[in-house]
Amino acid sequence: MKKILVSVLAASVLSTMALAGSNSSGGYVGLGYGSTVYSDADYLDKELKVDNLNTSDSGYKVYGGYQFNNIVGIEAAYTDYGKFTADRNFAMSSTAFSVAANLGYSFLDGQLRPFGTIGLSYVSSDYSNYPTSVSNGSGYLIVTPPDKTHGAIHYGLGIQYEPDALIGFGARLAYEADTYAIAIEKTGSSDETYSQSLGIVYLGVQYKF
Repeated sequence: MKKILVSVLAASVLSTMALAGSNSSGGYVGLGYGSTVYSDADYLDKELKVDNLNTSDSGYKVYGGYQFNNIVGIEAAYTDYGKFTADRNFAMSSTAFSVAANLGYSFLDGQLRPFGTIGLSYVSSDYSNYPTSVSNGSGYLIVTPPDKTHGAIHYGLGIQYEPDALIGFGARLAYEADTYAIAIEKTGSSDETYSQSLGIVYLGVQYKF
């Protein structure tokens, strides 16, 4: 009798775990739009003597991934951060491709899930009217433009809501960013390294299948 009870209990637990896993796991795709921000550690005004940097724009994100359970998932994303401008018609347009772990926990029967992302990314930037000759008071420094591509750290925080009534559709509000460093080579002076950061606050709509 005890063996039968143990077997029934074990079967019940396993079926409950399987059901929970099936409700929280699955692939998903999404599209987000929001406000972007760029931080350059005073690189443009200090190093290139370019003032009035516009550090904000709008951008979008296309993302998708797989949720293994209500805690762990993996996510890939393409982010267009828009264009950042300054004096002398300087402009920088940046995009990023990232792969990150999506870590969180579900509440309200799996409908509400705060989460964080951490991973690696590949940032690509295009420059317009990049100043290559900069006055240092006693002469001019020849500045080599930085590389257009950079490896970066990707991270973020957000919350998503997937109401049962919408059958797979959901929304998320999140902030995600890519941080990297650029090395600047200067003729007649020591080289410098500056930390750069691109971020986006976005509202996304997604579908889990």
